[in-house]
Amino acid sequence: MTELMNDPMFFYGIAFAIFLALAVKYGRAPMLAWIDGQIVKIRSDLEQAEALRKEAEASLETYKAKQAEAMKEAEAIIAQAKQDAEMLRQRAEHDLKASLQRHEQQALERIRVAEMEALEEVRTKIVAMAVAAAEKTLAAKLDDKASSDLMDQAIAGLGQSSNVKSHAA
Repeated sequence: MTELMNDPMFFYGIAFAIFLALAVKYGRAPMLAWIDGQIVKIRSDLEQAEALRKEAEASLETYKAKQAEAMKEAEAIIAQAKQDAEMLRQRAEHDLKASLQRHEQQALERIRVAEMEALEEVRTKIVAMAVAAAEKTLAAKLDDKASSDLMDQAIAGLGQSSNVKSHAA
């Protein structure tokens, strides 16, 4: 046994055993309290993380629903825009056809008026040439008194024929 008492490792071993016994006796409760505190903190963090996950999932579902609603709204807007565009195209086509018909009718009316004016001008020139030819012929064959009587009759006849033409038109 003396040998054991002279060996420093023996005293180190006894000191270590005493240290362990004291550490277990006095250090166990605070160590367990600290570990329990850490467990509570970790549980709290896990519960908070779970709550955040559920909140994030709920937000995700809400945003998915909003996105689906927005897509439906966008599709409805696109469909309405297509319908409006088709209606505008049809209206523009109808307006163009109506405008072309009006221009065509106006052009035809102007042509008809120009034809009437040209015919009236030709008639006037023919009458003037016929009167001039008749004057020359009568002037050559008749004397002054007879020619003035015939001229008066022709002029009176022209006024009556123009009244008849205006009633016919």
